[in-house]
Amino acid sequence: MPNVMGVLRAEIRRLARKETKEAVRDLKRQVAALRRRMAQAKRQLAAVERAAMRAASGRAAAAPAAAASEEDGTQIRFSPRWVKVHRSRLGMSRRVYAKLVGVSPQTILLWESGKARPRRSALASWRAIRGKGIRELKAAAGGETRGRRGRRAAAKSEAPATGRKPRGKKARGGGRRKARRAGRTVRATKKAVRTPRRARAKKK
Repeated sequence: MPNVMGVLRAEIRRLARKETKEAVRDLKRQVAALRRRMAQAKRQLAAVERAAMRAASGRAAAAPAAAASEEDGTQIRFSPRWVKVHRSRLGMSRRVYAKLVGVSPQTILLWESGKARPRRSALASWRAIRGKGIRELKAAAGGETRGRRGRRAAAKSEAPATGRKPRGKKARGGGRRKARRAGRTVRATKKAVRTPRRARAKKK
């Protein structure tokens, strides 16, 4: 009898060890997977920290360079209002002003309206003409300050002073009025001449 009890106890212990090993094996697998995930997370965190450090060092290096560029004058400030004010102060059309800057008149219109910003080369040329005087810029433009429309308006305004007859609807209207007045004068003269003749015929 004692031998049977001993055998049962030994068998129970063996089965308990087997089940325990299986349970512990699953736990070990889970722990290993968690350790691998933690190691991967640590590597990613280290990479992010290194990238942040490089970005911070790049900003720190760029700040003195930007300050130095502003001191040297390479940083050019721009405002659409400044373009419009400068052009009106020179009394130039967009076509002539664009010719000085080296761009198209449409580009000047976009600059003044704030719909576009000049490129670095155009910005440098615009800054260069801003530093020059009015006489120098007018000489560079060949003395031309107005566009085609401005020249036409000036020619119209100068036409009466030079003895030229003004053209257009107003001129045609004035000619018609003069012709009507002349016709009325002629008819009144004829009527005045006919009246004495009729009176003489009645007396006879």
